[in-house]
Amino acid sequence: MASAALIALSVGHAAAEGTDEVKQTVGASIHMETDSDNQENYDSGTRDEYGFSYEYNGDFITQEVIDAVSKVDGVVAYSAESSDYWGSAIDFEYFPGAFNFGDSYNPSSYTVTFNSALNRKFMDGTYTLMEGRHIQEDDSFAVMISKELADKNDLSVGDHISMYDLDTDSENTFEIVGIFSGTEGMSKDAMMSNQIPANQGYIDMNSYQKIWNETVLELGSLEIYVDSAANVEDILKTIQNLPEIKGKTFTFSTDTADFDLISNPLSSLQKMVNTAVTVIAITGAAIITLLLILWTRGRKKEAGILMAVGRSKVEIVLQFLSENLFIAIPAAAASFGLSALLADQVGAFLVSQTASDVHGLSVVIHSADMAAVYGIGALILILAVLAASVAVIRLKPKAILTQMD
Repeated sequence: MASAALIALSVGHAAAEGTDEVKQTVGASIHMETDSDNQENYDSGTRDEYGFSYEYNGDFITQEVIDAVSKVDGVVAYSAESSDYWGSAIDFEYFPGAFNFGDSYNPSSYTVTFNSALNRKFMDGTYTLMEGRHIQEDDSFAVMISKELADKNDLSVGDHISMYDLDTDSENTFEIVGIFSGTEGMSKDAMMSNQIPANQGYIDMNSYQKIWNETVLELGSLEIYVDSAANVEDILKTIQNLPEIKGKTFTFSTDTADFDLISNPLSSLQKMVNTAVTVIAITGAAIITLLLILWTRGRKKEAGILMAVGRSKVEIVLQFLSENLFIAIPAAAASFGLSALLADQVGAFLVSQTASDVHGLSVVIHSADMAAVYGIGALILILAVLAASVAVIRLKPKAILTQMD
C-alpha cells in the first residue's frame, strides 16, 4: 500500500511540475489581422467596364505597429507571411509536373516571410532545416529551398539562383541561405510543377517589397508569439491598448493549441493520481484494520494470561502497537526500494495511456511524499491497532480465558 501511494503521489507531483513547466516553456500565439471582412472598412465602390470595385480604407499593420508590439513584455517573437512569390526557374530546373507550358509559364510558389523558423510547417515538424539557417527579418533576396531541389540541381548553401516573376516582369537573383527536408516522396505525380512541395520554398519580406517597389510596409496579418500560454490573455489586452493599435481596424485571436495539447492530459493525469491516492489510503486503512482485528482476536488467550499475571491493558496495547511498528519499519524500507524501482516505469505507462503527447516527464520520489505516506501510514496503523484491541481489552481476563476454553 505504501509503494502504491508513493508512486501515485510521485506521478502526481511530476504531472504538476510538468504543467508548471509547460506554462513557462510552451508558448502561445496571438493572430492579428486587418478587419477586411467588415464592409464598413471599404469605400462606396467605383464602377468600370468590369463591374464594381471596392477599396479597403481600414488600417494596415505597419512597421510602427510591429515595433510597438515587439516591445511588450512577454512577446518573444513575431512573424508575418505575405502573398506567395511566383518564380520561374532561369538557371536551375524544377521537378516537372504532368503538364508543362514552357519555363516562364511554370512558376513555383515561394512563401514570403519575416522568419521562416516560425512557419507552421517547421514548427510542427513537417519540414526540418538541414543546412544553413532560417530566413530572418533583415535578410534581402534570401531563399530557402528543399533538399530534393538542391540535390536535383547540385545546389548548396551560398549558391545563387535566378527566377523570373511574371507579375512584375522582372528577373531576381536570390542567395540560398538554407536547405530543408520533409518534401521527400510528396506529390511527384502532380498535374503542375507548382503543386510539387519540393519545388516550393521561402523568400524574405524585404526582397518581395523591392520586387514590387513598395516603400512602406503594409501587412494584412501578423503572428505574435508569447513566452507563456498562461499569460496570453493579459498580453493580448496590453497589445490591444497600445496607442499605435487602440481604435484601429484590427482583429485578434489567440492560439493555445500546443499548450492545451500538453497541459490538458497532464491535468487529467494529476486528477487521476490524486483520486488513486485517496482510494489507496481508504482501502489501505480498511484492509489493515480488518487484518489486525482478525490477528488480535487470535491472541485473546495471550491477552487474558497477560492481564491475569498483572499486565495492564495499556501495556498490552503498547505491545501490540510495538510489534506492528517493528514490522512496519522494514516494510517501509522495502516499499521505498520498490517505489524507486517502479516509479519511472509506472509513470511512463500512465503517461502513454492518458497523455501520449507528453514526453520527458521525470518521476522522482520526494522526501515530502515519503514523510506524508509513512506519517499517514503510522497514524492508520495506530488507529487500526486501537480499533482491533477494543474487542479484547474491554473483556475481563476470566471472560477471555473462559471463551478460549
